[in-house]
This record gives sequence, C-alpha cells and structure tokens, in this order.
Amino acid sequence: MKNASYRVALASTDNRYVDQHFGRAESFLIVDVDEDGNFEEIEQRFVSPVCNGGSHDSQKLKRGVEALLDCNFVLAAKIGAGAAYELKEHGIASFEMPGEVENSIFRLDGYIKLLNEMNGVFA
Repeated sequence: MKNASYRVALASTDNRYVDQHFGRAESFLIVDVDEDGNFEEIEQRFVSPVCNGGSHDSQKLKRGVEALLDCNFVLAAKIGAGAAYELKEHGIASFEMPGEVENSIFRLDGYIKLLNEMNGVFA
C-alpha cells in the first residue's frame, strides 16, 4: 500500500460491519486509507466502553478518546453529541456510518474527496 493519507477507527463487533455505538464499543478496527481509497487493516484496538447503561463518565470518555488520538476519523453506528464533541476537540471527525466496513470507508473517502474538490474550487 502507498503511504496512508489518513487513519480511521471503526466501531465494529466483528471487523466486517460498522455496527457498534461509540460508547458501547469494546474494540475498534483501525485502518489506514491511501489517496486512492484503498485501505489496510492495522489492528483491532481494544478499549473500555465509555457508556455505562446510558450514563457517561467524563474521565472514561476522555480515556476512550485518548485511545484513538492517532486516528483522523471515527465511524460508528451511533455516536452521542458528547463523544462527538470530545473527539472534535482532539481533531478527530466522527460520523454515524453503519454498514459494511468496506462500504463505510468508500463513503467516507468519497466525502473527503468531494470536500477537497470543493475547497479547491472555492478556495
């Protein structure tokens, strides 16, 4: 694979589908994506879930986000506003994008390319 353009953490129970709520995820599939949209699985990163039956511990949330600081994006089936805000504060964009891992990465890559194209046109 060429040099990675960006790194994505996907909330997945089986590394095939983005099917987990960010706060309930016990692991994330970490992938690197190159400029052509090809991706390479790097690792399955185990974390402590940050959601505790609907309530959130702010320290747990901070530790959960800190486990993903090397990622540029997080994809989850669902993500709450607090978690999305905490990720954004660390420069990580998050999206609710359930579905097959490959399809979710394809959709994210298309979105990124569209933004880059628009920025070039309107810059």
